[in-house]
Amino acid sequence: MDLLLKRAVKDERAERRYQRRRIKLPVSIRTDDGSTSSGLASDMSAGGLRLTTAAEFIIGTRGVAQITTPNGENVRTPVEVVWREDGSQKGHVYGLHFQNLGSSERFALFEAIYSAPNGEPQIFEESADDEVEIASAAPLTAAYHAYYMRIVRRIEQAHKLSPLDTDRLLYARLHRGRPLREAIVELGLCTEEALDAFMTAVFNVPYIDLSINRPDTNTTDNIPLGIATTGYIVPVKFVDDKLIVAMADPLDLPTLDLILLRSKHKVEIRFALIEEVEKAIDEVYHGTTLHSVDRLLQGMPGAAPDSIGEEGGEVEDLETLRKLSDATPIVQLVETMLRTAVEYRASDIHLEPYYDSVRVRFRLDGVLQEIRRLPRPIYPAVISRIKIMARMDITIRHIPQDGRATMRFMKRETDLRIASLPTVNGEKIVIRLLEKNPSFGTLKNVGFSERNYEIFAPLIKRPYGMILCCGPTGSGKSTTLFACLQEINDGLTNITTIEDPVEYRVAGVNQVEISVKRGLTFPSVLRALLRQDPDVIYVGEIRDRETADLGVRAALTGHLLLSTLHTNSAVQAITRLVDIGVDPALIGSSLIGVVGQRLMRRICARCAVEYEVVEDEAVLLQELLPLVAPNTLWRGKGCRHCHNTGYLGRIGVHEVIAVDDGLRRLIARGADSNQLLDYVTAKGFNDLRDEALRRLTLNETTLKEVIRITI
Repeated sequence: MDLLLKRAVKDERAERRYQRRRIKLPVSIRTDDGSTSSGLASDMSAGGLRLTTAAEFIIGTRGVAQITTPNGENVRTPVEVVWREDGSQKGHVYGLHFQNLGSSERFALFEAIYSAPNGEPQIFEESADDEVEIASAAPLTAAYHAYYMRIVRRIEQAHKLSPLDTDRLLYARLHRGRPLREAIVELGLCTEEALDAFMTAVFNVPYIDLSINRPDTNTTDNIPLGIATTGYIVPVKFVDDKLIVAMADPLDLPTLDLILLRSKHKVEIRFALIEEVEKAIDEVYHGTTLHSVDRLLQGMPGAAPDSIGEEGGEVEDLETLRKLSDATPIVQLVETMLRTAVEYRASDIHLEPYYDSVRVRFRLDGVLQEIRRLPRPIYPAVISRIKIMARMDITIRHIPQDGRATMRFMKRETDLRIASLPTVNGEKIVIRLLEKNPSFGTLKNVGFSERNYEIFAPLIKRPYGMILCCGPTGSGKSTTLFACLQEINDGLTNITTIEDPVEYRVAGVNQVEISVKRGLTFPSVLRALLRQDPDVIYVGEIRDRETADLGVRAALTGHLLLSTLHTNSAVQAITRLVDIGVDPALIGSSLIGVVGQRLMRRICARCAVEYEVVEDEAVLLQELLPLVAPNTLWRGKGCRHCHNTGYLGRIGVHEVIAVDDGLRRLIARGADSNQLLDYVTAKGFNDLRDEALRRLTLNETTLKEVIRITI
């Protein structure tokens, strides 16, 4: 299936959200015969609005509607009643069509609709079953709203968009937070391949994608920072003695004239979107990127080479080390590393010392990627800086330490969990990055197939029983179970979690953190919790027989218990409980469902290309998909957007078992994993490989990923 077609099918839900959106705005109507009435606009688009009022209108009534925006502005437009619905308890419902609404008036109305106090569009109310949107674009400030109103109007004029398409584009960008380029493709206004030409036509100025064309830091002398910041203009590079500059608004003639007068070179203008220009300005003017720290460290006094692995090597001049760790280059280096990790959406940072250098790696979408190497002499100062941030002891280097810190970047707060480990080459540091207050969304967001969702969703509505989620570390088990808690968390249930440690704070949920030093272990807390009148219990992990026995007991005494197990498949979770020592009969009585899952990397949509399978792949596909083996597959060729990996983001792959009476009897008899697998397979069970291959045929992932997580 073509990626664009797949994306269009996938985005059908977004279209339903657009059609179902509800706006709450006061409206007053003055009809042509002089009568007046007021009501509430519960829907509005380019063509008209839905009005609820106690007044009586007949179809064909004309007048002028005055709409009061969240900013207190009044927008007037001629309207006509085109349909009505009677019998509503809140009054009559009418469809009002905008009459003779010119382009200027229509955009004035759009601007009023999509602008709100503090730049936050609060007038839209989503339905309860709407999916949570994670905006991948920059925060929509008031300046961004005004900018995109102008840009979308230029797009409408340049490409002759219909008012409906214009409204959909504004809705996607200003309300849903979709990046403009992605919204244009998703709405079918152009293809991915033709996007640059589409954007070029907006101002008849060549478009440049700054996420791919990184600005050269050697060009900053040509445009002062003040002009760059106020004029949203950034120098990109020199081409044949011509200075290429990118502007968010190529019609900003005062800024353009100022640049032309100041520059000693010929200047060529390119058009770029405002958030890309701001990000480029921050990179080339306000410091450094992790790839350019060598320039930052030039002239810095080097620390003595670290020799912690040698006898007596841990003795150093601590005063010198403190001064080095507080030096501006080291502080900026550590801050840049952390900012870059957040920007890359890394889950972990690894600092690994070797004899002559230090390797910096980020875990991106579950896979470690080397980012760069640091000079070995500065590493003790880098470690000390990180330890000071995490309130760790910089004098202790021969035993492991743990620490915590918090950082704020890109308007997001991130928790940092720092762990040190002494190695023969020095201390290895791992920093885990955890977003504060993340949005887990609903169970539908986790990535279940429609079939698996229909099997699993009813299980979490049960009043009692045990549900297990299985998989290796980093497979998304906690995310899945927290999504379950979000579904259950209706304010009418007592939900308590037992975690080690508590990584995310969830409103409306009682969370307990394990602390062995204080005597808070999984069994002791679970035993105490059973006296706290819980309805739903989440246990971070079942590690031993005592925890497993208590979990089974809780499930059998009227509680819904959710937990995780480290097994390779859903079937093995059942036999794992038996191996721990739990009575098989009790497992059969208490267990209601098991989920096995993995996270699989998704192909980057920006650099996705179709290719013909090679011989080795064709042979493997014939084994895996003998009847429908494709001749072509998709993969990402790598771009700056995905950091040259070819992948961007991850998708969940699941296998789900709902325990029925037949399976209970097998479990109670002590059946082995092969017998259990034969039974669920006969019932239509789809394992992880089946689900991964389904994702492959949808062109969402690669054959390499299918092999990595299932073979």
